[in-house]
Amino acid sequence: MKIIPDYEKTISTIINWFEENNKYNIDFKKIATYGISLGGYFSFRAAALDKRICCAVVISGPAYFTTFSELKKVKGALLYTTGANSLKEIKSLWGEISIKEVPQLDRPLLLIYGEEDTTIPIEHAYYIMDWALGEKELKFYPEGEHACINFLDEVVPYSVDWLRKHLLE
Repeated sequence: MKIIPDYEKTISTIINWFEENNKYNIDFKKIATYGISLGGYFSFRAAALDKRICCAVVISGPAYFTTFSELKKVKGALLYTTGANSLKEIKSLWGEISIKEVPQLDRPLLLIYGEEDTTIPIEHAYYIMDWALGEKELKFYPEGEHACINFLDEVVPYSVDWLRKHLLE
């Protein structure tokens, strides 16, 4: 199964299904998204477009890929996850990957980035911080690599505690 440019529709469809089949007693006022790398892009994008999502966590998610040089940084991952055969095909199918395509997020957002990330540089976090309107927090690791993979023992508990604060209060 490959990802699609408007993947937030998939997330909304899942929420719809649970609303229609709520044998799990889900509290629909406490739905969050959590994404790493390109999944982080879809995390805040879905939250911005579906008001049922009350908060979002993004770890090293891109804010934009508007040029071929930016796309080249993640070429392998994009070709694999999209099923495309070339960056030109991705560009023609997806257009620009940019948060400017969606309304500004007005709900809590946690961003976690590494300053040593050469795949998704810290500038993406600053860009997202400027875009988001709601409560927002940027936690960064000076020696953090992409997805803060070298700090997961800290990142995961921190993000889970942040989610508890926003979902259980």
